[in-house]
Amino acid sequence: MIFKNNKHMTILSIIFIGFMIPNVIVYVEHSLLEFGESQSSSQQGMVNKSTRQLGEGVFFGLVAIGYVVTTVLIFVKPNNVIPYYVLLIGTVSILTVYYFRATTGIPIPGTELIIKEYAIDYRDVITKISQQAFVIPLAMMLQRIYDVKYQNEKTITT
Repeated sequence: MIFKNNKHMTILSIIFIGFMIPNVIVYVEHSLLEFGESQSSSQQGMVNKSTRQLGEGVFFGLVAIGYVVTTVLIFVKPNNVIPYYVLLIGTVSILTVYYFRATTGIPIPGTELIIKEYAIDYRDVITKISQQAFVIPLAMMLQRIYDVKYQNEKTITT
């Protein structure tokens, strides 16, 4: 196991988790809020608004689940690089979607609706700062895995 007796990986892991936890909490909370608002909008006959809120609720819920699953995989199988890449690529994609949503809008597939958000609230601030911060220790953890693999290969060949 790469984390065992490795002070740097332990420190990086603590920093990574410290930034991941607020992300998951906020995404779960936001997902539940959007589902509730979608039901309320639907009951009031606002179909377009309800569809937009449902789409956002599903998106936020899937992000939260993805973050939990990949984070668990990193600590269960720390030498497997796939969860690291999924988190890195996924987070960059989420950030890109967020910035597009705020600037040009994002169409909802199968509808004529476009999600465009002008307001920023505490959820946006927490998640965007945390996401942009946790990719740093995550990338460093990934690099350490490659360093250890390289050292092991070098030791085997000599």
